[in-house]
Amino acid sequence: MTAPALNPAAPRNFWRDTQPSAVLAGLIAVIIGWAGPNVLVYSVAQAAGLSDTTAMSWLWAHAIFTGLAGIFLSLRTRMPILSTWSTPGIAFLVTALPGIPFPEAVGAFVTSAVLVFILGTFKPLTRALGAIPPHLAAALNAAILLPFGFKAAQAFGVEPALVGAMTLAYFVIRQVSPRWAVAAVLVVGVFASAGLGLWHPAPISFALTQPQFVLPVFSLHATVNLALPLTLLAFTGQFVPGFGVLKTNGYEPAPGPVLRTCGVASLGAAFVGCHNLTLGALLANIVSGPEAHPDAQKRYTAAIWAGGINICFGLFAGTFVHLMGILPAEALAAMAGIALLGAMGSSLQGAFQGQSGSLAAPIIILVTLSGITPLGIGAAFWGILAGLAVYAAERRGAGKMVQAAK
Repeated sequence: MTAPALNPAAPRNFWRDTQPSAVLAGLIAVIIGWAGPNVLVYSVAQAAGLSDTTAMSWLWAHAIFTGLAGIFLSLRTRMPILSTWSTPGIAFLVTALPGIPFPEAVGAFVTSAVLVFILGTFKPLTRALGAIPPHLAAALNAAILLPFGFKAAQAFGVEPALVGAMTLAYFVIRQVSPRWAVAAVLVVGVFASAGLGLWHPAPISFALTQPQFVLPVFSLHATVNLALPLTLLAFTGQFVPGFGVLKTNGYEPAPGPVLRTCGVASLGAAFVGCHNLTLGALLANIVSGPEAHPDAQKRYTAAIWAGGINICFGLFAGTFVHLMGILPAEALAAMAGIALLGAMGSSLQGAFQGQSGSLAAPIIILVTLSGITPLGIGAAFWGILAGLAVYAAERRGAGKMVQAAK
């Protein structure tokens, strides 16, 4: 896949550069985030016996601080950079948080934020992130995206009329105006859900969410059992694939400032009860692809809109969580899978383009899709590690063959 020719230093005007498709891409990225990973915080709250007020504050902190971090990074780099919370981290907390007093957990969140900031100052690490070959980054991105395609196909098996209408709308409108194809999926999904009697309307009240300040308590137990694993999961499960997604789409921001910005944002969010904020991976595809903006130089506007919309959602966190429950799960799964279809195709093409006979990309896809978690570390990290090992072995073998031929 040919990377777009970027010139971040070129003069830019956000309002002039933006287009309706960029606003829509930002909105869809936020909707998918709130309909999926964000509601996992309730699983953590239930498992740990936390109040709804604490859970709402957690959501508020995530939305406000990731929105600010994404806007700052996108304006600074003129690249479509999304910030989000660590999804592997929230899954980890479902089982790790129960039994630990929440003030101690917040102390661990603060410690982890500082550790992420320190990682951003460690130059060998940031250089290693930037050295991942583009086709291997594309393979990792493909493996991250494919499960969402599978879920969309499974949703068709459950609600064929609904998902079929959404899919048909996408391909029909894509032939006429590609930038509006995803918008058509959203509109058709809403009306088809209503027409088929599949949505669940409920009284919705708009009320501002009140953040709850938590005074952190630092303990060795919480540091060992929460802070260190959360930092490792943020790096291996979000930052590594996140930079891979950006590279796949032709954007290569310096890793150090991104890590440090996320560390600072995480520190602010920790005091109102939220764990690590990181670089977006999955959702970044929505704002960094051609559907967001035909001009790669101007796709940063989609990420800025996503950040602004996320902040608005966060101010009314309880309201928007309830709104997400109106659409059936099949419509949300179809919207995510269809919106990411183009990114899946380009990632698969980039993974295998010009790499005839190489097994590095297939290994990354297989290991990542396997979902294995040795040592509690996510499959995405093991996938890229296995792929890099195969890639290095293949290059060494090719070098020896060249030497022998001489």
